[in-house]
Amino acid sequence: MAFRASDNLQCYIRGARLPVMAYRSPRGESGLFHVSLNLRPERYHKLRLVHTINPTLFSDIISDWVEEFVPCTSLGVNDEDERTGERLTIPCEPFFSIVPLPLARAEDIERVFVWVDMFPLESTRRILNLLYADSNPWKFLPCEEAPILKTSTWSYIKSDQGKMIFSQHALCLFLMPPWVLSAKDLQEFAQGQSFPDRTTSDSFRDEAQSTLGGMEWLWSKVWDTCISRNCPWFIVTSYTHWVFGAFSTGWTASFVSPLYASDSRMPTILEVLVFWLISAMGYPGGFVVPEISHEVAHRRQLLVATPHDISRDEPTEALAVLAV
Repeated sequence: MAFRASDNLQCYIRGARLPVMAYRSPRGESGLFHVSLNLRPERYHKLRLVHTINPTLFSDIISDWVEEFVPCTSLGVNDEDERTGERLTIPCEPFFSIVPLPLARAEDIERVFVWVDMFPLESTRRILNLLYADSNPWKFLPCEEAPILKTSTWSYIKSDQGKMIFSQHALCLFLMPPWVLSAKDLQEFAQGQSFPDRTTSDSFRDEAQSTLGGMEWLWSKVWDTCISRNCPWFIVTSYTHWVFGAFSTGWTASFVSPLYASDSRMPTILEVLVFWLISAMGYPGGFVVPEISHEVAHRRQLLVATPHDISRDEPTEALAVLAV
């Protein structure tokens, strides 16, 4: 006999694994991602270190949170919210009766987003609404789109005389299709690493520091988007693989989870996703970003423009601009 997931939400969240996404890679997908996303080294980038959170410690923290805050007794409600239509969508057989949700094969970024939105995000929204009555105003909102990248923010929506005001962003979600962002790429992104200091204009005279190496192009994109929205928490995913992270107070360091596959167990993607969102929202029991010694809080400042700052091509072209 199958039960409603809401009859034992703790068991459901620990057992529900994302369905395998059928997809086909389109031909001719460009590999110059930093070019297609208009990315390059910038002097205002302050990120220097990436720290990977210990996998065992991270798993234990999530497990403890689920044990304390997710009920294992019936909530007495249906899996679907009759008012909003939001429901639990990730299958968890044979214990829970979840209505199947057939989706078309993913062949572009829009189709991949449908899989992300309808399975992990939809289920997460419903779980948060079951656990926290005051989480209803929080929604995932689209904020940027490109042929190979789709960005959303987990935002608090405040209404004023029927007009929506986006008053707070807690987390940024970055989605790239798996034929663009591979598991190997995300593994490299999530590993402990350091980045060069490019805060001085002289640093760009060194050719090695004037280009983006490894996965620095993706870190540049994540850092830029998050800091522009004052939103230090983030998720990077291809649906098939997931990384969860947060920046330090001064934005000079980042703490990231291990790489998780969509069919991960102990924890499941659903466990980590719900836990990371409540952490970003500041709810009790969430992850606390470690403090960096001698780091000061980020403050906005004006920088004197250099030829490199002006040019998106070659420095000689920038000098020509200044000479006009």
